[in-house]
Amino acid sequence: MSASNEHHKEAGVALVTVLMIVASMTIVAVMISSAVLASTNRAKTLDASAQADWFVAGADQFAALAIEDLVATSGARLFDGMPGLSQAMNFDLEGGVISITGTDATNCFNVNRLRDAGRAAAGDASEVATSVRDDFEMLLDLAGLEGLNPETMTSAVIDWMDPDQSPGLGGAEDSYYAGLPLPYRTSGQPLASLSELRAIRYFEPDLIDALDPLLCAYPSEENQVFNINTLTEQEAPLLSLAMSGALTVEAARDVLFQRPPGGWESVSTMMELPELAQISPELRRADMLSVEASHIGVRTVIEYRGLRRIYDVLFSVEENGSVTAIRRERKG
Repeated sequence: MSASNEHHKEAGVALVTVLMIVASMTIVAVMISSAVLASTNRAKTLDASAQADWFVAGADQFAALAIEDLVATSGARLFDGMPGLSQAMNFDLEGGVISITGTDATNCFNVNRLRDAGRAAAGDASEVATSVRDDFEMLLDLAGLEGLNPETMTSAVIDWMDPDQSPGLGGAEDSYYAGLPLPYRTSGQPLASLSELRAIRYFEPDLIDALDPLLCAYPSEENQVFNINTLTEQEAPLLSLAMSGALTVEAARDVLFQRPPGGWESVSTMMELPELAQISPELRRADMLSVEASHIGVRTVIEYRGLRRIYDVLFSVEENGSVTAIRRERKG
């Protein structure tokens, strides 16, 4: 082989080597650029997430002040269509928007009150607490859903919250849940949220969705009243319950349709309606009804730099007009 051919061969090898090095460096450069871009985007997302958390905190404080102002001007007398209630307030941000909506969260049966029924069954509470079980069973019946057994469902909820391992009639304690494909135990505590019902025997997701307008799981186990001026058509079974079932759900809806603009002045005013006046006094449980709100729910939706956050805050309205946040949940 001549020197000239050898030289050309070496030059070709060198060229291929250089091209391979350039290609490798290009790949490395692309990888570095991608990593830097991903890191930058991640930093921006983290920054936006942190900023969104601050917006949530600010929205909570604003909501508390707004509710206190609403309660102060109305005496907690809230009614359907009231200005400032159930109407979203939108606040524009640089790079997003905050939407805050308040609703009367008074109208629901607090399932955590059944814990008193559990204590009563164990001889650990007053006879008054035993009526809570009867109320819950009646409400399940008034809900008008097919395939329900109110007695066994109530037992299952009580068993979930009580500290013992003795199941009620048709109920379920640890021995039942331990035999499931994915075993678990009862909590022995009040429900943290209504979604916890999904873990309790008999409560299928579609059933919970159907009962959602009627039920809630609030930290307090005190007796809860319903605001007659914000009850909706879906919540009519609660009014039937307050009439001990002597008022049908359909008749309860008719009563709510007669509600005047601005609501009834008092519970006694509503009781003057013929449909209610004809019910025996001992069946009309006026102590379950009110024209004031005891709880107000606030939903905050934040859209900021591509992020979307949804938070629900539950406020308790105290007798002195102050409000206290008793639960915060992230919904999305």
